[in-house]
Amino acid sequence: MTPQAHGSSILGLGGSMDSRARDWRPPHPHSIRRGAGAREKGIALVLAIIAIMILAVVLSDMHENTGTSYALASTQRDRLQAEYMAKSGLNLTRMLIGNEQPIRQAVAPFYQAVLQRPPPQLPIWSYANDILAPFCNYEAAQGNIELTGVDFSAATGLGENPASCEIIAFAENSKLNVNNPLHMGGDRGRLNVAQQVFAMTGGYQASSPYDPLFERRDADNQITTRLDIVGALIDWWDYDTQRTVFDPGANSVDSNSGAEDDVYAQFRDPYQVKNAPFDTLEELRYIRGVGDDFWATFVEPDPDDPRSRRITVYGSGKVHLNEAEPAVLLARTCAILVDQPLCTNPAEAAKFIQIIGTARSLAPIPWFGNIPDYIQFLRGQGDSGELRPMLESVLGADNALLPAPVTVSPEAERFFHQGFVTGAAIIFIQSTGRVGACDETDEDAVGRCTSIRFRSVVNFDPPWTPPPPNAGSMPRMGVFHHFRID
Repeated sequence: MTPQAHGSSILGLGGSMDSRARDWRPPHPHSIRRGAGAREKGIALVLAIIAIMILAVVLSDMHENTGTSYALASTQRDRLQAEYMAKSGLNLTRMLIGNEQPIRQAVAPFYQAVLQRPPPQLPIWSYANDILAPFCNYEAAQGNIELTGVDFSAATGLGENPASCEIIAFAENSKLNVNNPLHMGGDRGRLNVAQQVFAMTGGYQASSPYDPLFERRDADNQITTRLDIVGALIDWWDYDTQRTVFDPGANSVDSNSGAEDDVYAQFRDPYQVKNAPFDTLEELRYIRGVGDDFWATFVEPDPDDPRSRRITVYGSGKVHLNEAEPAVLLARTCAILVDQPLCTNPAEAAKFIQIIGTARSLAPIPWFGNIPDYIQFLRGQGDSGELRPMLESVLGADNALLPAPVTVSPEAERFFHQGFVTGAAIIFIQSTGRVGACDETDEDAVGRCTSIRFRSVVNFDPPWTPPPPNAGSMPRMGVFHHFRID
């Protein structure tokens, strides 16, 4: 290639570059603004999304706080309503019990026409939930118009309450007292409690269904026999430091059998015996051998129904003839008639429990007007209108369902008068206030249930007087002996 040719090639290239330079145009100003505007719009969109997200978080937090505050306010409102319904049920029951005597006078003619004798104290507390239904559960009371014949729709102030209450009440002397007896002292009081607890746990029976309870090791790897528990219950409230031993064969107690704290000192968490009366039922948990099995069998078989309880620490030592469960009645009877077939033969004991329970279910009235009526029943005797003759007229005198008559000596009669009563002054009252969907039998119930339960033991004993230096007498609605809120 010659230089000239090379130069022409360069010139030709140079000419091409000049033409490109001539063809170049600067960007239009509007196109520049359009690109910047697109970028600004993208940033604004991002900012808007961020603002919406922040606002959504704030609104969500406000909604959650508002919902929580509303739920708390609703819960507090329901709790307050349930609390006052429980209080109302408790106070209405106290008022009802305080008016038992006028009610007894009103029903006396009907009772006397059936049983041909004046009525004893009426267990009006047992029917408190039904009698007070218009105040506690208006809808249920209105639903029973056909049964009761009473329409409460015209009553003022009823039926405008979303809450309801349920009442369970019974006489504390319908249970076996394991506390220091009020009317007995010394070895006599110890023997009284020992006989009852031993009989309740089946000790007088040749073969008791409760025997396995006293043949296994407890949580502390100890075997606590029936007699050990009997002695431990007494040692907790008696005022000495010696162990009590009950001899059912000799029917006696020995209070000089070694230190009562020895067993408790061997526990993983040792403690000492109280040597003072029980204050609450839960205190029984401290007693040697009173574990979950013993508690579920004798103390509180059904935690939701205190009527299933067989033991009390608020009684005087006497048992209510018309209120005590048949098993409790049998245990108290067998603490006196220890050698009778009724107490030594499980079949006879089962007959007694069955026939008393059946009679009460057929006619829930006080069958025994006094202690002699009960003694006559045990002997297989009785006047017209009493329980034994009525059962024999229906079942037949030789029916195998009737328990065999027992022998009650004059000395035993004296113990019967010391061990039984037909009246009550210490009443357990449980009042439960509920708001919301609390009916477990209603499958369509939806929502929250709020409930508050009051458990109380109320003293209605007329001789009671306030402790010094106060002066006064027993108020008509009684005084609280024990009070607990669940």
